[in-house]
Amino acid sequence: MAVPAQEYETRITRARALMAERGMDGLVVTDPTTFFYFSGQRAPAWMRQRPNVFILPLEGDAAVISWSGPGMFARLYGRPYPSWVEDRRIYPEVPFDADARVDWGIRGVLEDRGLQDAAIGIELGRETWLGIPHGDFLRLQDDLPNVRFVESGPVVWGCRMIKSEWEIEAQRQACAIGGRAWKRCFEELRPGITSAEIQKRIIGYYLEEGADLDSGPPTALGATGPGGAFQAGDVLYLDGGCHFEGYHMDFTRRAVFGPPSDRQRREHDGMWEILFKVMDRMTPGTGMAEIFEYSQSLLAGTDFVNYSDHPAKRIGHGIGLETEPPSINRFDATVLQPGMTLTPEPKIESPDGLVNPEEHVAIREHGCEILSTDPGWELFVVD
Repeated sequence: MAVPAQEYETRITRARALMAERGMDGLVVTDPTTFFYFSGQRAPAWMRQRPNVFILPLEGDAAVISWSGPGMFARLYGRPYPSWVEDRRIYPEVPFDADARVDWGIRGVLEDRGLQDAAIGIELGRETWLGIPHGDFLRLQDDLPNVRFVESGPVVWGCRMIKSEWEIEAQRQACAIGGRAWKRCFEELRPGITSAEIQKRIIGYYLEEGADLDSGPPTALGATGPGGAFQAGDVLYLDGGCHFEGYHMDFTRRAVFGPPSDRQRREHDGMWEILFKVMDRMTPGTGMAEIFEYSQSLLAGTDFVNYSDHPAKRIGHGIGLETEPPSINRFDATVLQPGMTLTPEPKIESPDGLVNPEEHVAIREHGCEILSTDPGWELFVVD
């Protein structure tokens, strides 16, 4: 399910429209995830000493700046270069000079595009992350004194927050793959199994089911026995998950070892009932604060210990290539639109740990479509 070329054409068109609205003449992307989103070239976040840069002028050709590896591997092993961008520039594998502040080649691209006196969007805000050292950005400012650097977030999230049908399908596949892996593991649960063993098995099942090779383990909590072993009465809490074509799954499921107590059953079923009511409110035009306040009102009618009773606590977030804006809380001004994908998750504290029913959903014209359909939400009982 490779990313179709049309995806990148649509992303570039949308980015340029947003740039024009905000008076930007160019866009510089250094964050690894957003670099991948626009260029198609994976940029591992752990490779911080080798930044990757995507540059998009309002008019003219885009460019990428990267280390020599991608081009070398493509040439030596007969592979295509891992990006659709034709203007590809390299810097040394590491800067070998003694400069305290490095020029990664951004200046050259901007000058080649005639943007040395322009307004350029780059990651300067709260929801964007600069992928080059701060000192190197200061040098870029010194080298281009007539450039006005502005926050790129409105363009980046104006593109990334609204998913295409292809992106939604990738997330549906991630949820299906992860769900099958969890289901296989649930069937194998027995008292004495440890959290670490559960994570190891699930990682193996992710790969067998078709997840991306770099998918990490889910969170697996709740064991009270020696060495992290589950015993009678414990509740396994699974959260997070694999990804597919870079797109993540994120939902929760729970399993109890032995017959559940009345309290465990009431907390589980009661919280999922609240989640379904919250999801019913997640329709186009509804704001994050309204959803948050509605969830709080439902929790106020229970005797549960509300984890989200502080106004800064959120009860969900956007999801895509990573955990993304918006946040479902009292302060986020975002209004739901068709194409957004989110993970609503009201939370309570329990003697067994955190109870936060969470589903992975897409916003449609009619409301919420649940992408995380299997395994079901019901409390799994380990015999």
